[in-house]
Amino acid sequence: MERSPDFFLSCAGEYKPLSEPRACWAKARLRNAIRDDYMLVEIQPALIGQSFGLADKDITLLIISARLEGYALYPITRWPVPVYVSRVLDDAVLTTLSLGKDQVELIAWGLIFKTIEAAITNIHKVDNDATF
Repeated sequence: MERSPDFFLSCAGEYKPLSEPRACWAKARLRNAIRDDYMLVEIQPALIGQSFGLADKDITLLIISARLEGYALYPITRWPVPVYVSRVLDDAVLTTLSLGKDQVELIAWGLIFKTIEAAITNIHKVDNDATF
C-alpha cells in the first residue's frame, strides 16, 4: 500500500494464525439486515489460505465489526476496539457492499490498535498472562 495503515489487527490469545499484528487499510463500509457498520479491510501480511481449503490463495481481505457495546468503527473513538473477524466466502459482497450470513465466515475475535507498538505490547501482555 502507498499510504500508512489505518490501524493494526491482532487476534493474540484468540486465534494463532492472526496473532502477528496485521497492518489494515479500510476499504469499504458494508451492511446487512441487522447492522450497517461492517468494515472491509485489506491486511498485510496476508493470512495463509491453505487452512481454509484455498490451496495457495492467501487471504488479503477481511471483514471486521465492533464486538462489544460502546465501541464503534464509524467513527473509532476508543482504542483498542474489540472486533469480530470474518473472511469473505462470496466475492459478490465486494461489489454489493452488503452481506448475507452465507457470504462470510466468522474466523476469530480480535482487537484493532491505533499503532503497531500498541499491538505488539498487547501480544507481550497476552504471552505473559499465559505463562504459568
